[in-house]
Amino acid sequence: MQDLTEGRPLKVLWAFSTPLLLSTAFQQLYNIADSVIVGRFTGSVGLAAIGAAYPITLFFIACATGASMGCSVIIGQIYGAKDWKKLKSAASTALISMTALGVLLAVLGVCLAGPLMTLLNANDTIFADAKSYLSIYSIGVLFMMAYNTASSIFTGMGDSKRPLYFLLFSSVLNVVLDIIAVGPLGMGVAGAAWATTVSQAVAAVLSTTLALRRVGKLETTEKAPLFDGDLLKQMCRLALPSIFQQGCVALTHTILQSLVNTFDVAVIAGYEAASKLHNFAYMSFNTMGTALSSFTAQCWGAGKRKRIKEGFWVSTGICFALTLVVIAVFQIFPKALIGLFVDADAEAQVIEVGVNYLRIISPVYTVICFIITTGGLLRGLGKSMTFFVETVAEFTVRVVMCFVLTSVLASYTGLMWAWYFGSSVGFILCVLLYIRQKNTLLREE
Repeated sequence: MQDLTEGRPLKVLWAFSTPLLLSTAFQQLYNIADSVIVGRFTGSVGLAAIGAAYPITLFFIACATGASMGCSVIIGQIYGAKDWKKLKSAASTALISMTALGVLLAVLGVCLAGPLMTLLNANDTIFADAKSYLSIYSIGVLFMMAYNTASSIFTGMGDSKRPLYFLLFSSVLNVVLDIIAVGPLGMGVAGAAWATTVSQAVAAVLSTTLALRRVGKLETTEKAPLFDGDLLKQMCRLALPSIFQQGCVALTHTILQSLVNTFDVAVIAGYEAASKLHNFAYMSFNTMGTALSSFTAQCWGAGKRKRIKEGFWVSTGICFALTLVVIAVFQIFPKALIGLFVDADAEAQVIEVGVNYLRIISPVYTVICFIITTGGLLRGLGKSMTFFVETVAEFTVRVVMCFVLTSVLASYTGLMWAWYFGSSVGFILCVLLYIRQKNTLLREE
């Protein structure tokens, strides 16, 4: 376990965030592997089918990551205060609650797969495959929730390495199963979904088992309650705004996907391929926000306010450096990256759409990095609802501008240029929010 309240913030945050970054990268490979392998074996139709279902899968991911953020902050604050009995109760309460939520989401996903694809304007060419992919993927949501809960326990206690090892194994397993199911077995889109579900189950079982063992080793004079309603309320106060914030992202994708699905299959496929690469980058950046949340929570619990400010600027600097690397890659090698998903010679329009997406959107990452670290700061301070309001404003502007610009430009590129409007609003609001927190909660005592 790592005590984030001691040591140089740069060294501590870099050491803590690197495993988180790698974990996120491998977790994103689940979705990318599905798209790459399906696109290569079935062409643009299979790729477009996964793209049509993607906003709903993103909603599931939003619930898992949002809830785990709330759990991680509470566990981090308790860990910073060294209250082991309370920490044990928090860990078991989080696992029980998120597992129940996972079961509910899995049932809803399976039952509503068809209506959801209809709602998203999935055309007849891709409807059956999209419905099949979503139904099977939904089964794995239970395991996704369990894995993210275990990860939140580890990160809250300052250990970002253990979940990485299990996720690395399951990511490799996912790729192997994808190739077998979609290739030799000829299961197509459904095979990719089953590969993801099985791999998530492996990661969930391994990480949950180790998390329970690790928490169980903490010595307490009294037996900790298995379930604590008060702790659940505290987690919900932080988790619900985080879920809403992440859900807002998913809702935005859902609305925009319904717009994307009105274009032809090549545009849908190109948008899907580039979206997977974009989300790979975005979620990687987002690990700095996650790391900062745990850092802030522990320091807040230990009463070290000045250290929180130092950590914020260190995290922002690291995130900004990462964005410059990704921008350079997306600007220089976009065709090669989109070419991973489809045959560049046979799917020229798909390549064109994906290249335009990466080149237009990537420069805005320089602004997004500040939004991400501000969100991490606010969550760590227990101000998740404040950041949720910012997110709603940011994404509302983006969605509106997507419809406006696609109409004015008469082109799918309006979907991409709209990012600049939404992110600009988000950046301005985050600057104001940071100044407010600096002048109140984070002022030196």
